[in-house]
Amino acid sequence: MKTKTIKCKFKNSRGNKLDARLDIPADIAFEQISNFIVFCHCFTCSKETITTFRLSRLLAENGFAVLRFDFTGLGNSEGNFSTTTFSTTQDDLDSAIRFLSKNYRPPSFLMGHSLGGTTAISIAQHYAFVKGVVTVASPSEPEQVLHHFGHALTLLEQGLAASFEVAGQHFDIVPEFVEDVRNVDMQLRLSELNKPVLVINVENDALVKESNSLQIQDWVNGEVALINVTGSNHLLSNREATEFVAGKIIQWVSVIE
Repeated sequence: MKTKTIKCKFKNSRGNKLDARLDIPADIAFEQISNFIVFCHCFTCSKETITTFRLSRLLAENGFAVLRFDFTGLGNSEGNFSTTTFSTTQDDLDSAIRFLSKNYRPPSFLMGHSLGGTTAISIAQHYAFVKGVVTVASPSEPEQVLHHFGHALTLLEQGLAASFEVAGQHFDIVPEFVEDVRNVDMQLRLSELNKPVLVINVENDALVKESNSLQIQDWVNGEVALINVTGSNHLLSNREATEFVAGKIIQWVSVIE
């Protein structure tokens, strides 16, 4: 099935304009699209990161509409990444859901890669129209992204702004980020989540260990399906792995419906 991409922009509650793309089937009327999905990218990534881009397009090829967007200060979105926190990330996702609901259709599913998945499951219970959540190589708690910070964490814990490096790129961050992620009680939030969750675990993931998937499975109040991906990495860099994951998502959604 052919796809097309619609360029979108919307504002978060802090007035920053966020850049987005809506991937949809090219030859199907909006009324015939089975489900709309909001996709959250990984920490310090963007909507064009290979994992987000490929999965969105593959799902669109199979009849879904997928909104992928850049969080504040990343990709082509406005704002200063250094002042963001897990709470502002949640706000960005809330804004994306409101945009999709107002202009197209409320999303039936939330989905995220890495910290994006953690963000998705943290707010899914807030929306009655969300049927379920998909996490891909996601930490069970947002605090786990602090491993990216290295020596910068010591400065941040002393109340000093610092910078850290991810994949050769430097990012500035403020101490409030550390305090914010450490104050999130994900076990409590997930115990209140009574929606179905599909957890995609990447075996031998160098960034997110399998224990995270097992913890999500243990904490979520709703039904959880756990899928293991072999022979890949955190970003699902090989296309075969991405196609495998997309296929499992499509199968799971068909059962939830």
